[in-house]
Formats: sequence, C-alpha cells, structure tokens
Amino acid sequence: MHLPKDEMVPCYHCGRAIYFTAAECSHCGSREPGGPDVFSRKEIRQRVIEARHDHTLAMTTLACGASGILYGSLKSGILVALAYGLFGLAAGVLIGLAIVITTWAIGSEPRDYHAHEEDG
Repeated sequence: MHLPKDEMVPCYHCGRAIYFTAAECSHCGSREPGGPDVFSRKEIRQRVIEARHDHTLAMTTLACGASGILYGSLKSGILVALAYGLFGLAAGVLIGLAIVITTWAIGSEPRDYHAHEEDG
C-alpha cells in the first residue's frame, strides 16, 4: 500500500524545503517555518476587543483588591487588611465581569484610529 508523502514547502525564513507539517525548520531552526500568522481585519478587531476586556478585568480586580487592603489596614491590623483585600479581589472580578458583559451586550467597539489618519 502506497502512503502519500507529506507536501514539501519552502521555509519562510531560509527558503529551503521542509515538510508542510513541520513544527520547526530542520535547516535554520525557525519555529515559524510557515511564516507569521496573518489576521483579517475582523480577527484583529476581535483581538483588540479581547485585550481591552482583559485589561478592564485585571485593572478592576487589582483596584478593588488594593482598596480592600487599604481599608482593612486603616480599620485594623494586617489580617483584617488581607481579608478585606481578598474580598476586594473577589468583588473586583465580579465588577470587572459586569463591565465586560455590559460592553459586550451594548456592542461597543474600539475606535479605528488608522481610519482617521487616512482621512486627514
């Protein structure tokens, strides 16, 4: 029985022939022998939105945790401050998720700053 051979393609970096399924080039060692990933405008927009949501969630969580520690340290000792800090972290996650879900439900999208550069 004859098995089909893997297709050979040129490495993006050195140009030498490698197997299409290769994870890295055996000649130059490139870990992206197929070249860098190319994303469509829709995929790029989605990645920007996801990055903004991740940032919102992280900053809200950290701010609430820091506020809890500050409040607890002003009220009592370090153990109370840590307890308020943990409570703040938990509350921050919930508040951050509420913000992300609300912006997703409203359908707000990031501004396309490059479009404004082309107009001017």
